[in-house]
Amino acid sequence: MSDILKLNRTVAPKFKLPCKISLPAVNSIGMQNGLQLYAINTGTVDVLRFSIVFDAGTRYQRQFLVAGTALNMLTEGTEKYGSEEIAEQLDFYGASIDVDIDRDWSCITFYSLARHFEKVMEIAEQIIKYPVFPEKELNVYRQNHKQQLIIERGKVSVIAGETLVSALFGENHYYGSFAQPEDYDKLNSHILKEFYEQHYSSKNAFMVVSGKISDREIKTVSDFFGSAAWGKAPKAEAVQQKIISSPEKTVHVPKTDGVQSAISIGKVLFNKSHCDYFGMFFVNTVLGGYFGSRLMKNIREEKGYTYGIYSNMACMKDSGYLVISAEVGDKYVKLTLEEIKNEILRLQRQKIAKNELSLVKNYITGNILRSIDGIWKIADTCIDLLQINANFEYIEQMLDEVLKITADRVLDLANRYLDADTFTTVISGRR
Repeated sequence: MSDILKLNRTVAPKFKLPCKISLPAVNSIGMQNGLQLYAINTGTVDVLRFSIVFDAGTRYQRQFLVAGTALNMLTEGTEKYGSEEIAEQLDFYGASIDVDIDRDWSCITFYSLARHFEKVMEIAEQIIKYPVFPEKELNVYRQNHKQQLIIERGKVSVIAGETLVSALFGENHYYGSFAQPEDYDKLNSHILKEFYEQHYSSKNAFMVVSGKISDREIKTVSDFFGSAAWGKAPKAEAVQQKIISSPEKTVHVPKTDGVQSAISIGKVLFNKSHCDYFGMFFVNTVLGGYFGSRLMKNIREEKGYTYGIYSNMACMKDSGYLVISAEVGDKYVKLTLEEIKNEILRLQRQKIAKNELSLVKNYITGNILRSIDGIWKIADTCIDLLQINANFEYIEQMLDEVLKITADRVLDLANRYLDADTFTTVISGRR
């Protein structure tokens, strides 16, 4: 009888948390023009992913919506190809493209079959180096995205979330300012070209290629992006603005046509480079960072005030903040605020029980493992780490601290960073 048939399937296998994880090697290659290429050879399937990341987030724009529009318009026409030709060629070669932007960075990613990588890189070169920002396509983009923003602006969750961030950083800070629908009317091709020329260059980026990589793929990237310098602008300087938080600790934004009220509670904390980030990430997970969190169990499962309540640590290049958010019925706003305060006080006054400590360790460990499971996730994680000047050792350090964290450490961090008087509360709704 085989060993498989001898298994007693009524007994669960022994559970063991990993104390060490196997991380892929990242080959850092300096290009002739100064660009840095990070190659991750993780693939067994003939597919590749190429990403180029620029210091070109919204913090660098002098006018609302310019950074995001410039990025999205890169695929709408180049000196050689129109928007339809770009779409047709990518489709013909079985390739696709994604763009992403946040406050600090913009990223363009191409997915390609290995056998068509050179052809896809030729299209990528056109998109990245030679965009023309045609007015016809810009008019369509403006109209569509303006309507989308109008719809978003009507959501109480969006109103509360943006009002909170503006209160935390200051409405004139690059992390605290937000566009209005009418800002789309102020965009034109000249403004987009100006932003592009100032921030899209070989001196202001890094590249990541992942998948089944050989010297041939490295040479292809080098030929299209790494030989001669391209772009006119010097590297964008990261000018830091002073955070000026609003003195008001409770803000109500009336919204009479909603069926619920949105609550956003938060405070300025720190980014992923801070020495207490790993510990506070754990504390936040306990509080409201996953579906089995304390806020969820209390306010959703026991009280039934909301369908969902979460807390999150948002991190940027220069700072970060913790936010607790939920949508509740108008009559439950005050009760929900009281329960949020109660859960924070419980974290500060009572040590976390061993079983809950173990549960959260298991959950976070699983998420860490999922972040490096698959060639695309590995590339995403690599980009995230490069943006904070870190490498995959950071993942090992996080796992080590999560596994070693104690109830005393959780209690200490909760008391150090979750003082109720330091939080700002925003309510958007009828009450």
